[in-house]
Amino acid sequence: MARLLLLAAACVLMVAMVNAQVPAVTWCSGQLFDRSITASLNQESVIVLCVQMSINTTTTNFGVEVREVYDEVADVYPTGILFAYPYDEINFPAVADTRWEKTPGANYALETSGATTVADPYTNNWYFKPSVGSECAYTVCYEGYHNGTNQVTEKKVCTKIEVINLVLSFDGADLAEGVLSGRTESISTLIKPQDGFFMSTWVYPSCDAPADVNMTIMSFESDRGEGAAPDQFGRIDEGLKIRNSINYQPSTGSFFYFDCFMGEAMSKPEYCCNKWHFVGVSVQEDGTGHLFVDGIAPKLMSEKERDVIKYSVVEFNTESRPDNTGNAGKLRIAANFTGYLDDMGVWDRSMTAEEFEKFHYMRDYTSSEAVAFWDMTTDQPGVGGGGETKQVAIPSIIPCVLGMEHNVGPVDGACVTEVYGWNFADAVNPKCNFGGVEMKAAMISYDTLKCETPGHVSPRFVDVTASNDGFAFTNIEQSGKPVKHLFLESSLYLTGEGNGGAEADSVCNDLPTKAVSFGAWVCPKCGPPVPPPPPSPSPPPF
Repeated sequence: MARLLLLAAACVLMVAMVNAQVPAVTWCSGQLFDRSITASLNQESVIVLCVQMSINTTTTNFGVEVREVYDEVADVYPTGILFAYPYDEINFPAVADTRWEKTPGANYALETSGATTVADPYTNNWYFKPSVGSECAYTVCYEGYHNGTNQVTEKKVCTKIEVINLVLSFDGADLAEGVLSGRTESISTLIKPQDGFFMSTWVYPSCDAPADVNMTIMSFESDRGEGAAPDQFGRIDEGLKIRNSINYQPSTGSFFYFDCFMGEAMSKPEYCCNKWHFVGVSVQEDGTGHLFVDGIAPKLMSEKERDVIKYSVVEFNTESRPDNTGNAGKLRIAANFTGYLDDMGVWDRSMTAEEFEKFHYMRDYTSSEAVAFWDMTTDQPGVGGGGETKQVAIPSIIPCVLGMEHNVGPVDGACVTEVYGWNFADAVNPKCNFGGVEMKAAMISYDTLKCETPGHVSPRFVDVTASNDGFAFTNIEQSGKPVKHLFLESSLYLTGEGNGGAEADSVCNDLPTKAVSFGAWVCPKCGPPVPPPPPSPSPPPF
């Protein structure tokens, strides 16, 4: 027995000596923890990760690596105010939108092959390039590890990635000239007078604008002849000042087209301020023009309702074109305008109604063949003044859902709940979707919607998604986080915290933790009512 104890002690000592010789896997000095970074559509962002194991680089180097961590641990990682609900769970973007700079596992393969080029400290960069449908907020975590010793870093590197959209904000006093980055010529020079053209933008007219002032959104203008001396015959070559323009009239809620040749063409007076609208003007080669607002034909807001999305298609005829003589022509933006503008573009050909509708729901204009385009996130117009950029979502962004105020609701529906997510827009047709049932929503902020749950025929969990335009809903695979709502019949609802109680069908409760139980109707006693207890005996006489 004593000999066995001696052998066991020797084994423990040998293991301790081996462990003492192998240093621990740690993060490099300067590694950033628990931080937030931003990303934007089609723009690659990077997270730099550096891990090490060797204490003395003159000795054996270890093939350490870094990898993604997919399961969070409550109160361990991710933690802190940055990762408060609903960002407390790990959700990576879709694999198609990410890449590693170095192939995972390659460094350890060098160590096992006996190579002398093993990196220790080891740095690997993780890249994320958001695509359409991936404009969400992500919580991502990583750990360093060494396969040979099964060691991992004690602390995890967690980062919150916010995919943002920027718009150009104007306060009524700003006036920007549309000029492409890196170029000096006016946009007007890119439009051939004999050809048609098209211009469009997302517009958010502010209710703070004066009601008696027309707001110019986009305007091709001409300075030709201004300040010029007459020729020998007393003539001045004066171009029409306003060649082609898109405007908004706050007092009536109308968009209108205007030029100095034909006058104005008004939309219906039904487009409210403090909402996003998509507006475009197309002029064909023969002078036939169309003003489009929010659509080209009647479209139901929901299959289960008869409400129709308001739209306008206004036809007009004009011979006016942008002035492309020298630099006399200018594209002026946001004269007397108060509000936001985004995804503004100009094309050197006319567009059909169907093409306008395609642009209406388009998010990525990379292949649209515009002669000038500003997404306001990576490029903005603004020569000679301009607005400031602000983080605001537009309706063509597909939002993501990350959590809910009430994860449990009655099968009868009518449970008003906040839905938490990212990139919600102040659009005309926002919606929530509960297991395929669409419900109208109200935008509270860029990360909060308010919805009412529908009814359901039986208790079950359903996926919750959202849409800004009412048609394109959250892609759960791209958001990396399914959010469930539980439709619950009258039942015993237990929070898991020691307090229980029966709730009626009006139950509309939070799930305070993941430890939640629910049951069914029970009948502990079936039969006639229990008779009342006998009266207490009279007190004895004194």
